[in-house]
Amino acid sequence: MIPDFEYGFYVWTSYAVFALVIGWQIIQPLARRRRILAELREELALETGEYDDPDS
Repeated sequence: MIPDFEYGFYVWTSYAVFALVIGWQIIQPLARRRRILAELREELALETGEYDDPDS
């Protein structure tokens, strides 16, 4: 099952690239969802007057 041929480097590099792409496709939507929810919470706080400006 483990490639031990002259093209083994290519095979393992392909596996690594595949793992990175799959990882990115899992992490990116989660990060986007988190960012959108934070923006919506901030917008709701601004509309309801409950917004505390951390800079003041």
